[in-house]
Amino acid sequence: MKNILFMVTKSQNGGAQKWTKEQIEICSNDFNCFLATDEDGWLSQNVKVQDKFLNKLIYRRFSFSYLLLLNEFIKYNNINLIIASSANAGIYSRLIKLFNKKIKVIYVSHGWSSIYNGGKLAFLYTFIERQLSKISDSILCISKKDFQNAKDIIKINDNKLKWITNKIYPIKNIEILKKQNEKIKLLTVARLETPKRVDLLIEATKSLDNLELHIVGDGSQRNYLESIKHKNVFFHGEIDGFNDFRNYDIFSLISDSEGLPLSALEAMSSELPIILSDVGGCFELIDENGILVKNNVNEIKRAISKCILNKEIFSKKSIELFTKMYNLDLNKDIYVDYYKEIING
Repeated sequence: MKNILFMVTKSQNGGAQKWTKEQIEICSNDFNCFLATDEDGWLSQNVKVQDKFLNKLIYRRFSFSYLLLLNEFIKYNNINLIIASSANAGIYSRLIKLFNKKIKVIYVSHGWSSIYNGGKLAFLYTFIERQLSKISDSILCISKKDFQNAKDIIKINDNKLKWITNKIYPIKNIEILKKQNEKIKLLTVARLETPKRVDLLIEATKSLDNLELHIVGDGSQRNYLESIKHKNVFFHGEIDGFNDFRNYDIFSLISDSEGLPLSALEAMSSELPIILSDVGGCFELIDENGILVKNNVNEIKRAISKCILNKEIFSKKSIELFTKMYNLDLNKDIYVDYYKEIING
């Protein structure tokens, strides 16, 4: 069997990490899988791989020492393909080709940070991404929006691009509990960091007495968010492997930038109506199963009210759309065949 190294900068729980975990699971029957990340964390503890390369130097934008150590690991394990799922991993994986021209590299764009978060230096990051694309064997875009941005803004050649919309395993929900009250439960699952706008959700739900806002996640903004919360806001902290979606009524993710959020797919697989910011590929997840919003309080409030009124039909449409488009159980071969094509290409 051929050998694949999956790379991601951080091992802590997150969208890219969950994607990497499930990709390792679907590839394990066809490939020998390896993992490179920063430290022993959620991801490294929840995958079965042949070997792991754990080194915090991956955090640095460029470390020649890390590049040499990574190259040694790759040579020792006879890696045929690297699949990189974060910005730093994307840089190191492609620079490895300077040492080993035979190795193949796929860079996975989980949302183009060079565009969304580049600020005044966006033009420079975009230029760097365009140059790195030239030494990539393929660039996998996880949403139609990312695919279009890769072509139109970053100017990556079509023959380097592959578009496979994000897919996940359906959530195995835990037992549904009896409701303790009649209040609608609005759920958000997100890192409490920028660009997530949990503050807007807190503000939007302040005057909705018939609703509770439940926040799953942790991060540097938690103290600030707790300082502005109201009586119907509940913080649950970070919950590894969270799967309690069906004990809530509506899911919302408000953010300044996204690729195609896995937490929204998890909510859809659990039959929840969804409210998403109109950023990145989020529009691809809305089709009569929820509301797309601009990031302002009044629009979010109106979306919550509309989801409450249409909860039954939105719930039905969520699971229908998930099953049709985003169920990894039904689409494993798309990824496996793609990886084989790149290795043999």
